[in-house]
Amino acid sequence: MKILMISSNRDMHPWPIPPVGACYVASSLERAGFDVQLLDILFTENPSSVITEKISIFMPDMVAVSIRNIDNLDLQYSHFYLDDVKENVIYPVKRATSAPLVIGGAAVSIMPERIMDFLGVDYAVCGEGEETMIQFARHLQSNSDISSIGGLIYRNDGRVIGNPVERIEDLDRLALPRIYSWVDWKKYSLNYAPYPVQTKRGCALTCSYCVYNKIEGQQYRLRDPEKVVDEIEANIENCKPQVIEFTDSTFNIPLEHAMEICREIIKRKIIVSFNTMGINPGAVTEELVALMKEANFMEVSCTPESGSERMLKALGKNFALKDVERAARFLGRAGIPVIWYFLFGGPGENETTVRETFSFIEENIAKRDLVFITSGIRVLPGSPVYTYAREIGQLSGSTDVLKPIWFQPEDISMKTMLYMINREVITHSNYINLQDNTDKSVLARTLKRVYSFLGLKEPIWNNVMRRDLIYKLTGYNRYRLWKLEAEYREYSS
Repeated sequence: MKILMISSNRDMHPWPIPPVGACYVASSLERAGFDVQLLDILFTENPSSVITEKISIFMPDMVAVSIRNIDNLDLQYSHFYLDDVKENVIYPVKRATSAPLVIGGAAVSIMPERIMDFLGVDYAVCGEGEETMIQFARHLQSNSDISSIGGLIYRNDGRVIGNPVERIEDLDRLALPRIYSWVDWKKYSLNYAPYPVQTKRGCALTCSYCVYNKIEGQQYRLRDPEKVVDEIEANIENCKPQVIEFTDSTFNIPLEHAMEICREIIKRKIIVSFNTMGINPGAVTEELVALMKEANFMEVSCTPESGSERMLKALGKNFALKDVERAARFLGRAGIPVIWYFLFGGPGENETTVRETFSFIEENIAKRDLVFITSGIRVLPGSPVYTYAREIGQLSGSTDVLKPIWFQPEDISMKTMLYMINREVITHSNYINLQDNTDKSVLARTLKRVYSFLGLKEPIWNNVMRRDLIYKLTGYNRYRLWKLEAEYREYSS
């Protein structure tokens, strides 16, 4: 049986993200004996024609489309990705073949039935796809019972039926994703992409805006640290990545697991740089930071989300401001560059809490670090914010939240909140928002390639601050501030 997998992501900012989930599924299907090909359209100018040609040559018996994001989760610069997926992926597949079409990926796990309806498909995978896809492929071969395939969503006599999601408990028995075998890694490397490695799945935290545990579950399922580093060594041998990124939602929870991975890297004298997404401030210790420094972490991302004690509680965080201060102190002493993520617009946000957050940043975050600001809380089903928005009447039971709907704080207007955010971004060289992060200029593309070619060992986002210095010297920042003030005065009057 021939299976064509298509990675539908086409967003390359701030750098291209390799489709690690789709690669896990492709490797699992291949190990189970299926003839698998993975089409990555990230660098494709005309995906429709590429998909059509691929299907005409390969003639698959099944097509599986992986969908990474519904939208970009930012109020100011909102972009809905599923229109592009429908027009440039789903429609071309349907025109080119009558083979069964199934969708999956992180986006699908959040709203499987609604996305099935929007895209007009009959099958979807909710949760992890490795075992579900093997069982579904075998069903297509033998016409076996479909009702026992965990995580499969399907249509039957006009009804959508969802089988219960089943989590994979032993992640170490999965086939490794071997990303370098499925995609053109040179293209990713040329654009300074880090090589992704997953050390665990699941998240036991209860952040009020987040639905990550709908994707991977609420229980941590940990990979053996030795096997994680085995994978790292295999990746280095096969494609020589400059940077390896741990893609867990929170790398340092459980804390001991993260430290064991660092110790194993140090023990084997791994010669590569590391970074990680999602350091939780509540689990940053001096010992962890020292191990990360010795293991050659060139940068980390830390996610306090707010500098207001009130907002930390409203966002369901498991830490207080003193924990964020301690994390900043430990990381600063170690000299590890940090991207700090802050999120505005949750329940209880007002002018005071916005000012508190910016005051906290000013007092505690080093000027050499990057402050990344996201505007607005995207309301997603299954999140506590979604439930609260319905309780206070912002949403009804029939409100369609597939396309972005934003939580509206009761004590501050969106216009005022965005004015306060943008003023700080313009006047601080180390603050950016999503617009800065999606710079498509020739300069931005060139910088990524220069970094990759020279193998520079510093975060590429340092150039955001250098660019802002140019803005300041040329007077462009004064123009941006004047324009912002004029727009807000017009709104206020």
